[in-house]
Amino acid sequence: MKSELPDYVGVERALGRANVDFSSAEIHGMACGLLVVDQATAPDTWFAQVLEGNPQDFHVQEARSLLKELFSAARQQLNDSGMAFELFLPEDDALETRVEAMQDWCQGFSFGLALAGVKDMRTLPDDSREWTEDVVRIGSSGELEMEDEEEGEESLAEIIEYLRVGVLMMNEELQPMKAAPHIH
Repeated sequence: MKSELPDYVGVERALGRANVDFSSAEIHGMACGLLVVDQATAPDTWFAQVLEGNPQDFHVQEARSLLKELFSAARQQLNDSGMAFELFLPEDDALETRVEAMQDWCQGFSFGLALAGVKDMRTLPDDSREWTEDVVRIGSSGELEMEDEEEGEESLAEIIEYLRVGVLMMNEELQPMKAAPHIH
């Protein structure tokens, strides 16, 4: 199983050709929301939400293949003992585009939690609940103003790291590792 995420631009293009209404970041967020609640979640639950169209259509097949790769990589990264989890976001785009993608990811994560059956955040452990409330706020905050490019880059990097570590924390709180890690 590969834990490396597929190419963001390639996935975006495939989704566009398959007429998918969600961004790649939002779709990855949904997968992560589902997986932090239940690692055994089948990708079909997720596919049913994000990919419609004729299964015989080449573009739908192409998108499905890339999405399978994305889902598998997300699952692998969430369980990586080296904490190699990454948010699936564009790398070289303008700051505004990356901020928007990060907000899409947050919206997708919230939707993924709801799909996984989390209907009331008060049922989550305290740290996960507080972090999830932040995710909802970030995802619904509208346009984030980033006046200065350099400060904006730093702020975005800090928010992305907060989200990355929070996903791992929540994954561990909701699904603790079954065995102690091996120390070499």
